[in-house]
Amino acid sequence: MAKYFREEKNIDRDDELKKMILQASISSIKRNTRILICNQLDKIQRLKNEKMWPMHHIIATDDFKEERKEVVDEVWRNTVLQPCLDIMKRFLKNDDHNISIKCT
Repeated sequence: MAKYFREEKNIDRDDELKKMILQASISSIKRNTRILICNQLDKIQRLKNEKMWPMHHIIATDDFKEERKEVVDEVWRNTVLQPCLDIMKRFLKNDDHNISIKCT
């Protein structure tokens, strides 16, 4: 997007050129995001396969389909936040190194 913002102020009235530069910027963001996702998935798979780490899947996609903020917040707490906190508690409780974490 940096290129788009630099170039757009230099192009006075050529809306087509602005649109082309914007589309190129958006395509670049999408391409970089796909690369990031692939790299992250590779790392996750390596941890799962080589280190034998257990993996938990928390899927939050449906949580955002509700329109009312209050409902979204409650669904988020119940389907994402609380399960994640429970997973972390179990992890810390079963930790062989007896790590103690104090929250202040």
